Amino acid sequence: MPATALPIHPYTGLQAIGLRRDGRPIWPVRGGSGEGSDPTTPPAPTPATGDPTTPAMPAPAAPPAEPGPTAEQLAEAQRQATEAAEQRDQLQAALDAINKAINPDATGAESDPAQLAAAVADRDRQLAGLGEQLRAARVELAAHKAAETAGARPDRLLNSRAFVAALSALDPSDAQFDTALQAAITAAVESDPELYRATTAPARSGGEFRGAPTTRPQPASLLEAISARLNK
Repeated sequence: MPATALPIHPYTGLQAIGLRRDGRPIWPVRGGSGEGSDPTTPPAPTPATGDPTTPAMPAPAAPPAEPGPTAEQLAEAQRQATEAAEQRDQLQAALDAINKAINPDATGAESDPAQLAAAVADRDRQLAGLGEQLRAARVELAAHKAAETAGARPDRLLNSRAFVAALSALDPSDAQFDTALQAAITAAVESDPELYRATTAPARSGGEFRGAPTTRPQPASLLEAISARLNK
């Protein structure tokens, strides 16, 4: 069929490209080239959207790496570690010495720190008690001598609770101990002179008659003792 015999579409103005068997025209499709495409051809790249004049944001920079320890820092750390080890050895040696002093018959096995601390505390209490007894004995002896010198009765003073309580506050190692002791004795005597002041017995007048001796002279030697025995 001649091309001039094909109808023209009333709206698009395109001429039909052929006729169907029933006589209806075959209209061309807009946009089609009429040629097949190669399936192996890759698709055209899609253009980027957005403003092409805007510069792309730079990628964030990685944080800087932390510097390692310096030679001075390493030397200082080594020195501290050495000192800590020496202190640990000294403490262990002191602990062993205390343990040996408290338990001389103990074996070389490691002791329980809690038991060792309890033993040390008990030994400290015993030493404190002995120290207090020694202090009280020194004070009472000094008070006895000072009372006799001051003309007081030491036996009655040391039986007084008030006077003993005053002595408990005195320290024999103090430089003012003698002054404080004399003041305590004076205060006790002045509180009750009749009780604490020593009295002097009246002097006897005339010669004292002792009478004839009632005992025989003792022999000076074994020979005298035998002779005296035989002369009876």
